[in-house]
Order: sequence, then structure tokens, then C-alpha cells
Amino acid sequence: MTAELRKQIESVLAQVRDATGKFRAIERLDAVRALPAPVSAKVTFLANQGREYRFKMGYERTLYEHLDELETVDALVAVDEITRDLAAKDVPAARKELSAFLRRYSEPTAEDRKAMWRYLNSAFSVCDRSKTEAAARLPRALSLDSAGKKSEALREYREIYQIYPNPLTAEKIRQLESQPR
Repeated sequence: MTAELRKQIESVLAQVRDATGKFRAIERLDAVRALPAPVSAKVTFLANQGREYRFKMGYERTLYEHLDELETVDALVAVDEITRDLAAKDVPAARKELSAFLRRYSEPTAEDRKAMWRYLNSAFSVCDRSKTEAAARLPRALSLDSAGKKSEALREYREIYQIYPNPLTAEKIRQLESQPR
């Protein structure tokens, strides 16, 4: 059972590695694409197998004897989720997932897994920088909006959305676009 899980992990890991350009560091949020649907489906299937494996083998036993495999499955799930969130322009969701994952797991000892952790760390860094930059512009947007300068506020919110895409800012833009200026 363990050998089969390891074999499947290696197969899915190779497909995710290829889909992410060998876990090339993320430098721009708008450059991130969701994993191809067949690869994403394999990650989901692997995650389900990992849960089943934990159940059958026992949670405590898998934690001590198969931590590397479990961490790798969780990392693959994180890559799938964050690439989907970033492609859907929901940076806060990706940032939250990355933060939780990176707090839960330290960098692996296996050399072939380190590139995936660097990829996830680079995604978190870009998300964090984007959030900070957008937050610095938000007071100006709020001030323009409350002063009734809808066109200027709309322009500022669009800039914020370019920096840190998220559903709340998208909704604010829709609201401003529907109001007379």
C-alpha cells in the first residue's frame, strides 16, 4: 500500500512540476495559471487516497512513519489550490492557504521536494508584497470615494485590483461603475 502511494505521489509530483515550469519561482501574480484540469483532478484523487491511507494505517502511525509522503500530498494540494485561487483573481484566499501551509510544514529534507517549497514560499512573498502595496493605496481610494470623486476613486480601486486582485475590490469597482459620475 505504501509503495503504491509513493508511486502515485511521484507521478503526480512530476505532472505538477511540469505544469509549474519545474516549480519556477513566482514573480508576478498575473503570470500564475491554474493547473491543467487533468493534473488538478489527479491532485484531488491523490489527496483522497492520502486521506484513505491515513485512515487505514492510523493517523498516529502515518504521522511518524510516513510524514514525508503526507507533507508532499499536502504540498501538491496547496499548489493546486493556490494556483486556482490566483488564476481566479482571489489573492487573499491563496495567501491564507499559503500561510496555513507554511506554518504547518517546515522545508522538507528531501532535495527533490525543496523546489516545491521554494515555489510556495515565492507565491506567499508575492502575495504578501502585493497586499502591502495595495493596503498603502486604500486610504486614498476611500478618501476619494467619500469625497464624492467617483471617477478618481474608481481609477484608484482599479489600480489596487491590478496590484492585489480580490473579490471585495472587484465588487467595489462594479458598484462604482454602476453609479453616475
